[in-house]
Amino acid sequence: MNGAVNHEPFVRQHASPGGFGFARTGLDSERVERLRTGPLDDVTDLDAAYELIRIARTDLEAFATGGTGRLDDNEMAVLLGALPMVLRRLEVPFAPPFRDFKSFKGYWKQHGMSGSYDARRRYLAGLFEPVLGKLDTHHPHLVHDRPRSHRITDVTRRRLRERLPINWWGTLDEVQFLGHLYDLDNLPSNDPRHTTATQDIGHHCIADPNDWEADWIWTDPRFALADGDEYLLRFLAEMLHPAVRTDATEVEQLRARINAALMHDGFELAETDSISGAPVFTPCPIGAGVPGTMKNLIFASNGPKPEFVLGDAINNDLLVVKNGEFCLQYDRPLGASGLTWGSLMDWWRTQVPFPEDATDQAVGHALYKRLWTSLHHDPQHPDATTPEQLLFRTYCRHFPINEAGAAYPALLPQVYLHLDPRTRAERGGKDSVLGRERMDFLLLLPGAVRIVVEVDGKQHYAEGDIASPRLYSKMVSEDRALRLKGYQVYRFGGHELTQNTAPAMLRDFFETVVDDQGR
Repeated sequence: MNGAVNHEPFVRQHASPGGFGFARTGLDSERVERLRTGPLDDVTDLDAAYELIRIARTDLEAFATGGTGRLDDNEMAVLLGALPMVLRRLEVPFAPPFRDFKSFKGYWKQHGMSGSYDARRRYLAGLFEPVLGKLDTHHPHLVHDRPRSHRITDVTRRRLRERLPINWWGTLDEVQFLGHLYDLDNLPSNDPRHTTATQDIGHHCIADPNDWEADWIWTDPRFALADGDEYLLRFLAEMLHPAVRTDATEVEQLRARINAALMHDGFELAETDSISGAPVFTPCPIGAGVPGTMKNLIFASNGPKPEFVLGDAINNDLLVVKNGEFCLQYDRPLGASGLTWGSLMDWWRTQVPFPEDATDQAVGHALYKRLWTSLHHDPQHPDATTPEQLLFRTYCRHFPINEAGAAYPALLPQVYLHLDPRTRAERGGKDSVLGRERMDFLLLLPGAVRIVVEVDGKQHYAEGDIASPRLYSKMVSEDRALRLKGYQVYRFGGHELTQNTAPAMLRDFFETVVDDQGR
């Protein structure tokens, strides 16, 4: 077996108690324990993280669904003790709320998962997928067994290679540019004189700039520009970043050239953010996003309408001067990743006097309770769950507001779309000339994608008990206006959310929406 590749570096055969043969395959606990203090000589931390997550998730899911895994309770405790240490070195937070199989069972009993294998599977997905997502985002070259999209054709890739400037690294050098997208110190060298891609590229591109062909990056398999869409799109967007190119005219010309090639395959680079006044672009499907940048996000209204003035009309700075305590104002720039529960929890910590050592679980629970107060409730039946409440609760159970769900999109209730300074009473009971003032729910996803979710009670389409063509026309007209601005609008009838099948239907819907946006 000399020279054989070890495809499972943390698994070994355990001898039977009597010493005859091998009883089972389990964890190499001694080797995994060494990961607590630092990387191993023959396995990078990145490889170790992916492999430990794979083992942990496989065995925990088997245990949670009545199956049999390979690890015993002590081995799982060793694995779950070492994994956070490895991830910490990679700057990826991970703190599971259990330490072994037994405490995992106690956790699912305390959190209402006793009667559902599916609930436990979904919980484990919510625990591990965000961690994998962060590893994939920072180190996309090390994606293991993850699906890749191939909508961008070889023809388009060839056009880009021919039409884009040779100095794709702009004002940086090749190592600096690629270091924004890949962990070059954990990528191998193609030159036996070096051990890492950092050394390799530094030698052949910087120390000796004429050593490699000018377009070497397009064919180097380490950077996967020819293999899958994600890597290529991230590379193209980085070419336009303000840290890479400072000439606004050059950036716009280059963006037009890139989009002219990508449009045939349904993609574009769209402006989603800015740094010091310079645009930041994000790849997205054509027509999927809303143009412009978010300036005011006022949501979770649970009382009288806020009164406001333009504190700076030139910059469109909105200042709430009355009733601000009845709504929330998110006042941070929206990044290319959209608005996640993690970003919202970080902001919420600044709004409420939490103890310094407050956990994300505690902060998320407090945020959930505050958002819940803005949902429609039935005063006649205070213990009954309304359709809005069911939708929000179902989403948060599947995409939780805690550390495990930090990477998931935040579902914002009662978001102001238009702000008419006059109240309905001041308008004589008439609708605002701006149309619908609030959205029931809003998701702000990557690529400037904005998903509006509306829950329709009878008041949306009837006057009393009689169907109203006027109200229906008004509703579809407002939806049409939103779609023309780039929003995606989805409606649920209040009645369908009272059925027993509603939670499963909502889970399927949100999973599809989130997955469709490239998560």
